[in-house]
Amino acid sequence: MLIVVSPFLKSFDDIWLTYFVPKELESYIKLGIVVDIPLQTQIVSWVVLDMINETSFDKDKIKPIVSIKYEEALLYDYQIKTIKWISNYYFCKIHSSLNLFFPRNLKEKIEKIKLDLSPKKKLDYIFNYKKTLTENQQNTINEIENTDKKIIFYGITGSWKTEVYINLVKNYLDKQKQSLILVPEIILNNQTYERFKEIFWDNVLMINSSITESKKTNSRIDIYNNNAKIIIWTRSSLFYPYKDLWLIIVDEEHDLSYKSESTPRIDTKEVVSFVANQKDIKTIFASWTPSIKTIFKWLKNEYKIINLLDEYKN
Repeated sequence: MLIVVSPFLKSFDDIWLTYFVPKELESYIKLGIVVDIPLQTQIVSWVVLDMINETSFDKDKIKPIVSIKYEEALLYDYQIKTIKWISNYYFCKIHSSLNLFFPRNLKEKIEKIKLDLSPKKKLDYIFNYKKTLTENQQNTINEIENTDKKIIFYGITGSWKTEVYINLVKNYLDKQKQSLILVPEIILNNQTYERFKEIFWDNVLMINSSITESKKTNSRIDIYNNNAKIIIWTRSSLFYPYKDLWLIIVDEEHDLSYKSESTPRIDTKEVVSFVANQKDIKTIFASWTPSIKTIFKWLKNEYKIINLLDEYKN
């Protein structure tokens, strides 16, 4: 068996390299695991992104891997497909797209073999909701749940569209499914988080650039295990390993901060769509002023617009 690997801790110009898997290790090899390989005079950690039986290289010159660093796959299959798609779609090296999925603290723990993938504590969610939905809000929820297309959620200021988010998330929480709410800015992140925390208590994950690397790694582990069910985050959250994600809400989807200014220069909404297509995830792009690109997808009949046009009065 041959495997195709990509840089894990260091960036090289190589897109990927091919290595031979010794017979005694074949039963442990799978996509997404980290292996140690010989590279020039060093032993380095790289991620397995493909497994092949044939190659055009001279097999006698292909080196064997040294060992398997972690038996658990650190990437799910849909993430590996996303890594390859980002590399092709945005014309970047494979290690550039791979690095999106590995925060610095996580890399260090893996390199030092200090990564524990077991959940840190059980996250229990309590639903403490005291508002009464308007008829239009409830009809909006029903319409969202009954459509197969990606949705443009067009809610006016004062319509309390966050209440729609909360009740949608509750419906998926009852099924033990994960929900991700993407927000563009830290201040908006905190506002949304405080509202969700008021309803679901302390176990809502809120992560942004102000959170420590160590906490991000712990959050990743809870997401990986489907321990964390409600995640509110900026765009980097899309690259965490969701085991059972069924709902993605992109709030204020018109905001320019969803586009990365560094390599790879991704448009988060395009990546959301790619991930959602793989896993059949309910996807909502919400805004009072949708972007032209989003409206164009509606004109092509790819998206459906759902309106919430009346102000909420309790």
